Amino acid sequence: MAGSRSYARGLGYVDAVTGLGELPDGVTATVPGMGGRYRVRLTGELARELDGDCTCPYGQEGNFCKHCVAVGLYLLRTADPAPEQLGDVPVGRTRGGAKFDVRSFLSTMAHEDLVDLLAQQAQHDPGLYRKLRLMALTAAHTPDLTALDRQVELLAVDWLDYDAADDYAGGADDLLQAVERLLPAYASAVQPLLRRAMRLLGEAANVAEGDSYPITAAAGQAWELYLRACETAPPDPVEFADWLVGFQLTGPDWPDLSLTEVVKLLGDAGLDRYRERLAAVPGDSPGRWRLRHLQEELVSVSGDTDALIKFLAEDLSGPQQFVRIAQLLRRDGRNDEAIDWLERGFATGRGPHDHRLTTLVDLLIEVYTQTGRDGEVIGLRERHFTAAADGSTYRALRTAAEHTTEWPVMRARALDLLRRQARGQADWYAADTLARVLLDEDEVAEAWQVAQDHRCTEPVRLAVTARRAETHPADAIAVYRPVVAAAIQQTTNAGYERAAQLLLTMRPLFARTGEDFAGYVAQLRGANRRKRNFIAELTRNGL
Repeated sequence: MAGSRSYARGLGYVDAVTGLGELPDGVTATVPGMGGRYRVRLTGELARELDGDCTCPYGQEGNFCKHCVAVGLYLLRTADPAPEQLGDVPVGRTRGGAKFDVRSFLSTMAHEDLVDLLAQQAQHDPGLYRKLRLMALTAAHTPDLTALDRQVELLAVDWLDYDAADDYAGGADDLLQAVERLLPAYASAVQPLLRRAMRLLGEAANVAEGDSYPITAAAGQAWELYLRACETAPPDPVEFADWLVGFQLTGPDWPDLSLTEVVKLLGDAGLDRYRERLAAVPGDSPGRWRLRHLQEELVSVSGDTDALIKFLAEDLSGPQQFVRIAQLLRRDGRNDEAIDWLERGFATGRGPHDHRLTTLVDLLIEVYTQTGRDGEVIGLRERHFTAAADGSTYRALRTAAEHTTEWPVMRARALDLLRRQARGQADWYAADTLARVLLDEDEVAEAWQVAQDHRCTEPVRLAVTARRAETHPADAIAVYRPVVAAAIQQTTNAGYERAAQLLLTMRPLFARTGEDFAGYVAQLRGANRRKRNFIAELTRNGL
């Protein structure tokens, strides 16, 4: 459906395609849009499979957008070969004939001509000029590190809009490739440059209007280059620890630095300094969540399970901490202790509707089973349902107990609890939960009554109505009529489609009740005759 919409929308842009240019593996073109003019690049084969990139917001998310479609349609319209011969034709050959081998041709040119060609192109191409500039800075016998530092400072930006983010990431990649060429010979000299580049790239990712992934990837690449440089020329451990703590506490979110990657670089002296710096940070500082993460990571690298458990136990504000402690204990084969922690976590009763409590219960049941305590599974499932009564906990309880003699009594208790919640309306979705569970239990009559007596959402009302229709078609028709009217009143194509689908559902119900379905549809057509798209939708569905 999305592809057909893109095709339909692309048709309206075909005549607006301009600036078509060929590349060795495809074409580029410009297409206007609501946010300005967008650059499109297509590669692949016409009439078979095309890959497209576009600078529009939708294209930046990795989608083959309507602008890509427009360029593809434009190529098909202006192609030289007959349509039936287009299947294996690369997009770059539709106008220029046989494929042009750029590398082979360049190898035939005189050196002076190549120099002139590149120099002329660099006058108008900032990307090419940047590449040549960086090559010059790093190709000399003694690299110009001062000039390279100025290139790093160009990474500082206040904002990056959709069109600028890709160019920015491309420039960052060019810069990092230039720095990489200086390794390992200048490993020590480039370390300050890479530290600065990491900070500026991380900050840029925070102010990118579109997809920041290419920028965060560049920040990660800078971190990898920095580690390579440090392996060749290890920094002073104490100074390195100071920088690492400062960057992680006050720097951007990217790149993601891991202490485990630099334990050897820090050594005992660096780790001691790292520990001292973290201990000196006030616990109520603005970045306390980062501080907590760093402290945990520091304890983790020691490999002392009990020390890590002691640290995690300082904050037992949610089920997840109990789960993490239990997982550590299971890793060391200490299952009985893991069970104790999980049972303690369940007993706290914090966040009963939090999905993390379900994670805790599932893990506890897994350990119960592993240690031969299967008899405790059903009791835990019922306690979990009582603490967090909803459809998922009910289904889990039923799965665990339905083949036992205890299930009829448990089922009655569970349904009574759901009924009390629905009557109390303490939970907005309590009636929804009860109705869905009753449907699962084939208690359709009671589910129908719940939908009549309580506040249920429309999806649940319609689910109940669909089951009610099996035995009481007139009741279902009465529910569907206002829903059809509301869908039409949306005056959108989606609303018209929904109304038509509901009418198709209603047609056999009318037949079973003996009501005049054709007259009902005719009435709708007459009342909405000015809504041409609605009338067209009815016709399309044979209504």
